[in-house]
Amino acid sequence: MSHLSHYLTQFQSGNFYHIYNRGVDRKLIFKSRANYFYFMVLWGRYLEGYLDVVSYSLNANHFHFLVRVRHFEAYQLVGETPHSIVSERMKRFFRTYALAFNKNHGRTGSLFEGPFKRVHVGDSKYLSYLVQYIHVNPEKNQLIHDFKMWDWSSYKFILSPRHSLVDRDFVLEWFGGIKEFELFHSKKNQDVDIRAFLSGDED
Repeated sequence: MSHLSHYLTQFQSGNFYHIYNRGVDRKLIFKSRANYFYFMVLWGRYLEGYLDVVSYSLNANHFHFLVRVRHFEAYQLVGETPHSIVSERMKRFFRTYALAFNKNHGRTGSLFEGPFKRVHVGDSKYLSYLVQYIHVNPEKNQLIHDFKMWDWSSYKFILSPRHSLVDRDFVLEWFGGIKEFELFHSKKNQDVDIRAFLSGDED
């Protein structure tokens, strides 16, 4: 079960968070390439400029994002907090996607398993392992034989200079370059306990 804090954690500027959720009853939230693509289009529409994406993966019935909350200008915070701004954008994002998915697939009712969950990643030494965990997740869930080939994660975009939603420059600087990034992802059994950032009920 998720910890209560994974639903109530407050977003603060400059902090890193693991954001995740899955389909109700573990059902699919992506049934076609168009679904995956539209999900990312909506992320850009509602959250680009509010969250810096460090890594992500979309995995058939669930998703993972590792993000950093942007610093907001004073005029943006009039009557608001970083948490209220980000959480409202997130709600609009998920609501829009769920409505479109339901219409497209002729279904009704909730798409996601409750509100989105988020975990504050306050210890920087775990950041690298969480990036790797998120990228390897499609292979772990047997969606593909090699996570490096998965189209719906940030791994390939970090290795490519083409524009994407992921903050490529930050990630490569964090790992120390492309070679170091690839080498870290080649390690199989990281001897680090990141369960605090995985809640125990994730895929």
